[in-house]
Amino acid sequence: MSSHAKWVAALLVALCGTVSQGALEGPGKDQFLRAARTPGRITVDGRLDEPVWATAPVFDGFVQRFPKAGATPTERTELRVLYDDDTLYVGVYAHDSQPALIDYRLGRRDSLPRGDSVHLLIDSAHDHRTAMVFSLSASGVQSDGLYFDDRNYTQNWDGVWDAAAASAPDGWVAEYAIPLSLLPFPQAEVQTWGFSVRRDIGRKNEEIESVENPRTTNAVASRLGHLTGMEALRPHARWEVRPYLAARGVMRPQFSAPAQPTPRLLSPVLDVGLDAKAAVTSDLTLSATLNPDFGEVEADQLLLNLSTFESFYPERRPFFTQGLELFEPVGMTSDTAPMSLFYSRRIGLATPILGAAKMTGTVGSGVQVGVMEALVTAPWQQRDETSPDRALHLNASRPLHLGPGVELPGAPTATTNFLVAMARTKVGTSSRVGVSLASAQPFEGTCRPEDVDPQLGGLPPASCTALGSLAGALDFDLKTGDSQWGVLGLVTASRAVAGPPERLLRDGTVLRRGDAGLGGYVRAGRFGGKGFRPELGLDFAQPTLELNATGFQRTQNAMLPRFQLQYAQPDGFGPLNDFFATFTVKPQWTADGRRVYRGTSASLSVDSLLPSFDVLGVQGTLDVGGYDVRELSGTGVPLERTGVAYFGLYGTTKSTRLVSVGGNAGINRRLVTDAAPAHWDWAASLYAVMTPHPALQTRVEVGSDRTRHGPRYVMSLDDSDSQFLLGDLDSRFLSLTLRQQWIVSPKLTLQGYAQLFTAYGVYGRYFTAQSDAARSRIDLDALEPSGAPANFNFHDTALNVNAVARWEYRLGSTLFLVYSHTQQGLPTPVGEVAPATLGPKRLLDGPATDAVMLKWSYYWGA
Repeated sequence: MSSHAKWVAALLVALCGTVSQGALEGPGKDQFLRAARTPGRITVDGRLDEPVWATAPVFDGFVQRFPKAGATPTERTELRVLYDDDTLYVGVYAHDSQPALIDYRLGRRDSLPRGDSVHLLIDSAHDHRTAMVFSLSASGVQSDGLYFDDRNYTQNWDGVWDAAAASAPDGWVAEYAIPLSLLPFPQAEVQTWGFSVRRDIGRKNEEIESVENPRTTNAVASRLGHLTGMEALRPHARWEVRPYLAARGVMRPQFSAPAQPTPRLLSPVLDVGLDAKAAVTSDLTLSATLNPDFGEVEADQLLLNLSTFESFYPERRPFFTQGLELFEPVGMTSDTAPMSLFYSRRIGLATPILGAAKMTGTVGSGVQVGVMEALVTAPWQQRDETSPDRALHLNASRPLHLGPGVELPGAPTATTNFLVAMARTKVGTSSRVGVSLASAQPFEGTCRPEDVDPQLGGLPPASCTALGSLAGALDFDLKTGDSQWGVLGLVTASRAVAGPPERLLRDGTVLRRGDAGLGGYVRAGRFGGKGFRPELGLDFAQPTLELNATGFQRTQNAMLPRFQLQYAQPDGFGPLNDFFATFTVKPQWTADGRRVYRGTSASLSVDSLLPSFDVLGVQGTLDVGGYDVRELSGTGVPLERTGVAYFGLYGTTKSTRLVSVGGNAGINRRLVTDAAPAHWDWAASLYAVMTPHPALQTRVEVGSDRTRHGPRYVMSLDDSDSQFLLGDLDSRFLSLTLRQQWIVSPKLTLQGYAQLFTAYGVYGRYFTAQSDAARSRIDLDALEPSGAPANFNFHDTALNVNAVARWEYRLGSTLFLVYSHTQQGLPTPVGEVAPATLGPKRLLDGPATDAVMLKWSYYWGA
């Protein structure tokens, strides 16, 4: 064994040993709260007036979690817990010395308003890794979420449970009824669960908890107290079924060419489907969906992305958000990780989902598992836009969807099966190791080289449009007993399957069917506690690592070591309520053997919570430049890029105010080169949230940016990809967003969203650049001035509007009425110069699509 391998093995053994020693430590491990049995069901009305509540033990030993960890709370809180064979009841009396100042602002389901609220944290499986969170505001708004991997939180988990809030003479009351069918627990004569209650006092920014767990611990689930005394409970054979019916009318242009926005056609569409969930065992749940519809989900934000990297969009579709935390990359979320095996938005956006299923839970002695499988398939037909097919079709490959032929795709899409599976096991108290697998397997046969010959013309077969892959990973998250120090990381491998015989990646790598690649990342250091937190890391991806068929991978062909030093004072620093200063250095090279230097960035950020509970931060970054192997598309020729110095400010005011504002603003300066003179650029994003009434909220956002990029790739000048045309690009965008919500009641909400987006780009000086067959690098001072053979300027403008009415007419059953409008600006006519303006020029003349949907669902459960 090498010295490096011995050192790593010794470190892992030391960590695991330390974790095991810490298994019985930690405040809260000796705290036991008792629940009392109730002889009958309780009416959940926020009153606690049933006589049985008086028989429950009262707990009031709460402590501050923030802003003064461990201090006595400024307001008293009483906690009582009851149970019967089917339900866990929790009553919280939140006393308040100034009840007139309690924040009763409203919000929609799963969008808890910042203010007075109570949160239950329940680890019913008692695995010290996972805790369900049930939140209730003083105004009766419900929200739920999940802590996973001990300390990471997601709002993606969702359950059907009941709760009510009511005012009291000296405070307010939160009353919960949590079905035991939601809580996985083992067979035992007496149940003992991880349990804690948190209370937020909005006007004071005070957070208190029933067990002492300060923010510095870097742990949550493993530090909960205990709830015990629940006798003779049996795990429930829980199940739920939610069928839906969605009818919509869609008005869209008859022709796909953006320059031909009229006439428009009206298409009626009908979908039926089903969501179901059932307990396989007390600790294992099976969920399934058939022909899912997500028409009520808000449209993606419009962005200007002129980089060579894909934009990441968050997942909002309910079936995928449920349990998504199981597949998140270790130590971070998908949008911050250098690589992720699973990115759920790969499924069902281009090709509809016929059906999907997933199984999540625990098997054996504490092994957590998650398996998800989805099948996407769609009929298609060759389009004749001059004589559109308006007849209704019901197709065998999509049997629960009825719509006209004009709505079908005009090109074949591959029927593909997606499979993601993971398993992880606990090490010590709160550490874990795991394995995962992800595959995308098309069912369309083999794509032959002659099928993708451009000289043949016509549409390529579905077998040549599919992207398949098989990927696996080993991950680990090992922490010391106090959860402050640790090592976490992921090692992954991929293999390209199906699709075209070969394809060209952005950096010039030719990825062939059967090619394999390796990659991963590791972080080691101090992740919790006060004071200095050093951290070392390494990101690595071979040129042929390709996870994007099922996952998200911004780049490959990269070797990126990193060093970070953070100074953290989560409990306050002088007059500040918290303070964090973080210094990070990240150099980067290619991993293809050429070791092309891709640049180094160094940044310093300072974040603070002011005495007024407003947030203020500052960041400075120096990027010294390097060589970009992705800019000259598909060639891998390194092009020198200019260095950039950046300085920015960001902040937010206290969110419980009637008007709160926030945003960021920054300036950057391009460093001097012969081809790109030094200049200043800027970017800003500001928002204001107005709450004139507890039931009304308006949010206005404005974002704008000006960036002069220096020489950017325009086109290749020869077939050998050794001569290039580059141009100085000056780009700007303006985004205006309005969000409006009216909360008629916690069960009936109206929500509106509109975004107007405009962007333009103007090319200035043009240059020619030359490399050779060896892909020698191109320096900026070697560029030759050139006249422009054509005009490459662009101007884009678009408008998205979305309005949603949601009514939960009975527990778990909903009715949605949705209107959406998308409009794209009319393109600049051939021969004209694209306008350099942020005005929405020719927007209303462009193609538009309008849709109205009525969606009904009904919930059965036990």
